[in-house]
Amino acid sequence: MKKLSIIIPAYNNADLTVKAVESVLNQTYKNIEIIVVDDGSTDNTREILQPYSKRIKYIYKKNGGACSARNLGISAANGEYIGFLDCDDIYLPRKAERSVKFLDEHPDYGFVYTAAYYIDENEKILRKFSHYLSRKTGWINKKLLLRNYICSSTAVIRKSSFEKTGVFDESIFTPADWDMWLRLSENYKVGYINEPLTLYRITDSYILKNIELFKNEETVVFNKVFKRNPRLRKSFKNRLISNINFRCAKIYILTGNFTKAKKELVESLTKFKLNPTTILLLIYLIIAPKSLQALMKKKVYYNFGLNKA
Repeated sequence: MKKLSIIIPAYNNADLTVKAVESVLNQTYKNIEIIVVDDGSTDNTREILQPYSKRIKYIYKKNGGACSARNLGISAANGEYIGFLDCDDIYLPRKAERSVKFLDEHPDYGFVYTAAYYIDENEKILRKFSHYLSRKTGWINKKLLLRNYICSSTAVIRKSSFEKTGVFDESIFTPADWDMWLRLSENYKVGYINEPLTLYRITDSYILKNIELFKNEETVVFNKVFKRNPRLRKSFKNRLISNINFRCAKIYILTGNFTKAKKELVESLTKFKLNPTTILLLIYLIIAPKSLQALMKKKVYYNFGLNKA
């Protein structure tokens, strides 16, 4: 029975961190090592975890971000498989069992991820998350380049994979998990279990408040992709960069900054000229920006199972 190390980066979320730890302790699969990396919390995280001191490995570090916490956890892990659980998310009881079973049965796969349930702050299930692109398993890198459809708290990775791909890039934040999945999927097959085995908590979006940083960090990720893959066609590279502008435009529309949204869509079209979706969105934005904003907000509410505020 292979050991599974679950790394929980924690920061100023003591009560939810306990729930995350409890969810791992309640797994049907028992050969688990729990590593909580406290990323410089100033609340009572250390104290509230004290009763679990014999059942978890607690590591305190100076605040350096989630990626630095994950990387410290990787270096401290003894398991052959590694899972990452954000401190505000929860494993359902068979999460570890199903993930380990898949990797045991597919030794040529680098990692496996699963479907999830979106939950609100009260842990009410909002909806199932299972992206249609997830149905394609194995060599998924090209599809994964188009968008990140992997929920980070569902992934379980073969530890040996990090020897080839390296660990998390601590210089970026929002797309750091995507960057990792891209590097892994360039070198290994990827598996998927279409069963919700993690509760993923929906919180206020960091991206909405940091759009330019989001754009810059995604650009960093794709510049790394291009450097690793010099044979990628120029047209495909342009499409990927165009997608960054398109994603930023949609975020600007949601926040009501229609001027910047137009600029992003025009920039997107300079890189990928014949994208009908971008063209239609730009036309709609010019003709009826408020209507488009309302429509997109409605879509967001639907996708996340939220009630309109």
